[in-house]
Amino acid sequence: MPLVRDAFLKDNIDARLDLAHDLPAVKGDRVQLQQVILNLIMNGIEAMHQTARDPRRLEISSRRLESGEVAVTVRDSGVGVEPATFEKLFDPFFTTKPSGMGMGLSVSRAIVESHGGRLWASRNDGPGASFHVALPVLA
Repeated sequence: MPLVRDAFLKDNIDARLDLAHDLPAVKGDRVQLQQVILNLIMNGIEAMHQTARDPRRLEISSRRLESGEVAVTVRDSGVGVEPATFEKLFDPFFTTKPSGMGMGLSVSRAIVESHGGRLWASRNDGPGASFHVALPVLA
């Protein structure tokens, strides 16, 4: 959160954390997984640049799934994702941003999958989109 605090303040974004306590450790490279979460947070911030909707809210939550995996969700109140776009979101070089390269989500998914996990997106009931990372726990 300290890495993105200035972006939250500059864009008047209400950042909320709902982190579960006593979650087990997950398998993985700490730096790579932090890069994935940071990419998802920055994507959420950028999605909210494109809307005048208030309040601008980004929620980061963690929980244990029934499968036993640990999940982190980044939920924004931005413009959301068009239904036809969901199929392409994680394709290399596909972007919805005017100046995007289309590598962030593709690389993030590759990192998560290399750790035995999953990365997917979902539409919110209200505005915005959610991105979910699920990782196996350390045995």
